[in-house]
Amino acid sequence: MSTMSQRSHLTDSEAWKVVGRLEGGQTQAEVAQAIGVSQSVISRIWNRFLETGSAGQRPGEGHRWATTPNEDRYLVLTTRRHRHMNATLLEQHLRSATGITVSTQTVRNRLHGVGLYAR
Repeated sequence: MSTMSQRSHLTDSEAWKVVGRLEGGQTQAEVAQAIGVSQSVISRIWNRFLETGSAGQRPGEGHRWATTPNEDRYLVLTTRRHRHMNATLLEQHLRSATGITVSTQTVRNRLHGVGLYAR
């Protein structure tokens, strides 16, 4: 039974070493075992290299928030001014004011983050 590292991201220099090993003829499974990560991590690095020519992480890669800090602040202020509004009404209010559409669950999550709760 092999124990894989819980780490799923490699540094840019480690990613380039992966590309070098793959270009040298090693299989993805061999590289993954040698470095101590899952084969899917190696596959993602290789695919990124084939698509972009770079093994490093692209800027801006990763999870994007549905709302900006300003929109979060707007939700908090609106909630404090209109205590009777539920998450659906807050979402509609935000959409009419800013033009962005978010789910009611996102509204609830943002309010919970600051200790408020929509009705």
